[in-house]
Amino acid sequence: MARHGADLFVFQQDPKVIMHLKALALALPLLAMSPASFADTLEKNGLPCLLELCLGDGLPELAKIQWTPAQTSFKINNKVQHTSERKLSEDDLKALKAIYPNAGEAAPFLYEKQFDTSALAALGQVTSACDVNEMFGVFGTNTGAPTKVGISLMPSKTDRKAQAWVVTSIVREFPSATSIEQKANVTTLLKRRYGKYGAGSKELPPAQPGEGRFFLGGMANFGFGLSLVRATDEGTRMKTHPSCGADKTKGA
Repeated sequence: MARHGADLFVFQQDPKVIMHLKALALALPLLAMSPASFADTLEKNGLPCLLELCLGDGLPELAKIQWTPAQTSFKINNKVQHTSERKLSEDDLKALKAIYPNAGEAAPFLYEKQFDTSALAALGQVTSACDVNEMFGVFGTNTGAPTKVGISLMPSKTDRKAQAWVVTSIVREFPSATSIEQKANVTTLLKRRYGKYGAGSKELPPAQPGEGRFFLGGMANFGFGLSLVRATDEGTRMKTHPSCGADKTKGA
C-alpha cells in the first residue's frame, strides 16, 4: 500500500505522466481493454478481436452480447418501429426469398439488413443464401463505445451444402475523442494493438481471403474498424447451394 501511495504522489507531480494517464483513461474504456492486456494482440484463430467479439465468430458468440433493439428507418404514426414488427408484402417476401430461400421468421431482419438479440434464434434457422450478403447489429450505445457489427451467411470452403453465420466486420467509435491530441493518442494505442493487421502500416502484403484487416474510420465519429477479407468467388460458390436451384439446373 505504501508503494502504491508513493506512485500516486509521483504521478500527481509529473505533468507528462498525467497526460499519458489521461490518454489511457480516454482510450481504454472505449476499446474495452484492461491496461494490463493492452500491449498484447487480441486475436482468435489468426483473426483480430475486440474484448467482446472477434472476426470469424458465429451465433454462439453473438448471443453473449446485449444488442441494441433494431429499428426500421421510418416511423409509423410518428412512432419508432422495431424491425421485429416490420410487416413485409408478398412482393417483399418474394424478392427476399430469391436470396434467402428459407428466410422464415428472420424475414423482417433480413429484409432490413439488421439484427439484434431477438433475431439471433431466427437467424439460426436460416441455413442458405444465394448471394453475398451482410446485415448489421449495434451494441455499447450506452457505454461510451458504440460498436457496429456486420455478419454474413458464408459458404464452407469444402462443402457446398454448408453455410454459416460469421462476423465479417466490426466498427467501434470513440465519441469522447474530439481533439487532435486525443485522436492522436488513441491512434497510437491502436497501432500497438492492431499493427499486424494493418494499423499504421503501409507495407503489408496484399490481403488474402479469410484474413483480417484494420481500417481507420468510424460510423459518425472518430473510430476504427476490422474487416474479414472475402473471396472473389464467394457469390458463385453460394449459388451452388442446393436450395439456390443449382441441382434443379443440372437435372434440367
